[in-house]
Amino acid sequence: MFDISLLHELKKGNREAFNGVFRYFYPRMMAYVASMVEQKVAEDIVQDVFLYVWENREKIYISDGFYSYLFQSAYTRCLDYIKKNLSVEKYHSQTYEKYLADYQNLLKDDNPVIEELSIKDFYYRLYELLEHLPAQRREVFILTYIKGLTAKEVAEQTQIPQRTVESHLYLALQYLKKHMSKNDYYILCTILLSHGIHA
Repeated sequence: MFDISLLHELKKGNREAFNGVFRYFYPRMMAYVASMVEQKVAEDIVQDVFLYVWENREKIYISDGFYSYLFQSAYTRCLDYIKKNLSVEKYHSQTYEKYLADYQNLLKDDNPVIEELSIKDFYYRLYELLEHLPAQRREVFILTYIKGLTAKEVAEQTQIPQRTVESHLYLALQYLKKHMSKNDYYILCTILLSHGIHA
């Protein structure tokens, strides 16, 4: 679980606290952002978000919803990138922007869509897809996004390098994006954002 006291220390300029926040959120943000843009761009966007956090640390609003701020910042940067760089011919940008707008509407706190969805059926389909992943990748995904462990904790528990854990998370999310229906992928991303650390 994320230690919110790190944010208080970060606000004071504690570099170690910042590193702790970075280590905790980086793999989750990378998996999320890399589901929308290519890997190299995702790395730049996530690093830019954290740089902004450090440079504006004194203005940070400390709350349990800090993760929402991070993901919202990353989402905005992704949308800016898409609008500026993706060609109409290749990505049908208007359609893609509408997809992102619809997706963003699901993330609003006062939106009842999530409550109306059949979560039970969603999880059944999710676990069916997870069964097709390599065993280690499936375990990493479940420990991180469903059990709520950090990448470091997963690495320690599974005895595999943290970089490998982060790679498994990225590849698992890419697989799910490819094989889920658009609606199910909406739900998955919404759950990950809404809960921050677990589905």
